[in-house]
Amino acid sequence: MIKRRLLEAVCAAAIGTVLGLNDSRGETNAAVPVAGGLAAIGPENSKLQFVCAHVGAKPDPRKGGFAKFSGKAEVDPAAKSLKSLALDIDTTSLWTEFDMLTTHLKSPDFFEVRRFPSAKFESTKIEPAAIAGKLTLHGVTKEITIPATITVSEAGVRIASEFTINRLDYGINFDPKKVEDKVALTVVVGEKP
Repeated sequence: MIKRRLLEAVCAAAIGTVLGLNDSRGETNAAVPVAGGLAAIGPENSKLQFVCAHVGAKPDPRKGGFAKFSGKAEVDPAAKSLKSLALDIDTTSLWTEFDMLTTHLKSPDFFEVRRFPSAKFESTKIEPAAIAGKLTLHGVTKEITIPATITVSEAGVRIASEFTINRLDYGINFDPKKVEDKVALTVVVGEKP
């Protein structure tokens, strides 16, 4: 249990550094403009990435993400608050640092992208530091609550979240003795290309 929590913390810190979330200067993030109360989300201004790892003394964490996705953030400009968030992810656009791993993750062992070419998130409740919603992945829908740093200003909207999901909850059951069941995810809405 302690080993697993340590791995999760290390993975979250590592991906946060890669994405610039831990940069105290704040130079990596740039707000997504809002028009008519809506901000259009896509790979040109946001990132969806993950870190997975092997089981054992040498976990070899692997970074990946999705190159194609779209969504919208609905905001109340007067109250400077987020009202809703929706994302539609093209799972066929999955990428990793290694071609063989990318191919394996797209196969029926993991994301099974031919059968499940998309994943979705739709918020159901927005709180000052958390977003609750329905995540549909691999044909399974679960209600989740994720921590989030949300900023709405005249410049637009920024959202940053780091959290973990258990892939087994979504029917992605490939050998838990070889691959960790927890996957660290990072969502950044408002990232300079």
